[in-house]
Amino acid sequence: MSGGTRRVLAACLTAVALTAGAVGCTSGSGERDGSGSAADSRGGGARPAAAAEACADGTFTWFNIVKPTRLLGVSEPEDVGKGGGRLTKKVQRVSTVEISVRPEGALPAPEEALFSLGREIGEIDSDAPTLKEVTGESWSFTQVGNRGPRLREGFARVDGPGRFVQYSAVRTVEADFRHTCAGGRTTLGHAESWTVAVSGVVECGTRADDGTGDGTDDVTARQAARLACGTDSAAAKP
Repeated sequence: MSGGTRRVLAACLTAVALTAGAVGCTSGSGERDGSGSAADSRGGGARPAAAAEACADGTFTWFNIVKPTRLLGVSEPEDVGKGGGRLTKKVQRVSTVEISVRPEGALPAPEEALFSLGREIGEIDSDAPTLKEVTGESWSFTQVGNRGPRLREGFARVDGPGRFVQYSAVRTVEADFRHTCAGGRTTLGHAESWTVAVSGVVECGTRADDGTGDGTDDVTARQAARLACGTDSAAAKP
């Protein structure tokens, strides 16, 4: 077997294109929960009070943008003989993600911050200046509370012998922001979302290599190997 990592389900779909039934996201229904209104709010009234005080004409400035890939789950290792075969161990969750916005003061609906961030990084393609002015479109990227993609549900096949581990991960986006009103009032905060679900297979006895040549998911594959194959395994080492 050549190459430590067999890409099984490379990069599912971007959050912009995710639709009903797609793995790891909610449907693009056009309805947006948590708009900041009293009717939609939860959490003891803190959110609508902040939204009522926030200016409607503010602008977002983004900085400290990072896009880490997070390991969500791994399977137990399983041995496959000559000729390869089907892997049957289920991926078990080891962590989760959640789309969120954490302001330090008054702010419009948190979805507006995520909409701005999505436009900033090219995840959302829209000419609308704010999310509330968008009609007929919605994005998983802005859905506050979305807890990330599901773990892989299918079982992979490998083409050679070895000791294999399946894993699921997600590419996330985190950033700090400054929201500035026309009168100069400023609110700082932090936002998190996710863009792409990733799944793969690593062979414990072979150095992890995602096959792309750029090392995009090598770190994630090594993390999975350390958890399931052991820290001394070849796949766990750089």
